[in-house]
Amino acid sequence: MTKIEFLKELAKGWFGNSQQHSIHAQLLKARGLNKLSDKIMAESDEEWEEAKKVNARLIELGETPSVELAVYPVITDIKEMLEYDCKDSSEALPMMSRSLALFDDDYVTKRMIEEFIIDEQDHFNWVKGHLCLIEQIGIENYIIEMLGE
Repeated sequence: MTKIEFLKELAKGWFGNSQQHSIHAQLLKARGLNKLSDKIMAESDEEWEEAKKVNARLIELGETPSVELAVYPVITDIKEMLEYDCKDSSEALPMMSRSLALFDDDYVTKRMIEEFIIDEQDHFNWVKGHLCLIEQIGIENYIIEMLGE
């Protein structure tokens, strides 16, 4: 995969994942799970901004971004939603890390991807922590914890 192909796939993935997270946040809010909804919507916004940064970088490199969204499932079960997110992040992190070698001669893009990796690792840790919390206190207590504000 070329640098440009990788960047276009990255933007496509983030735009799609952003929409998935936005829909999930709206579904959660409709169920009164405001704390979880707010966190997932913040993740959606962050992914949208990261995709825009990738497109801006493509333009700086003289390329034309494409208008595409990767397809992601809409999941209504809270635990399955978090498990999917965890799996998605656990697959994305090594892929992004391996991609860094493509950009050894492009410090600006490499630095941008390194920042994305840090954000993705933080999100993975958050999701993994919440899955552990569900295991410890049960899904019913977790749902109660996510209600309010």
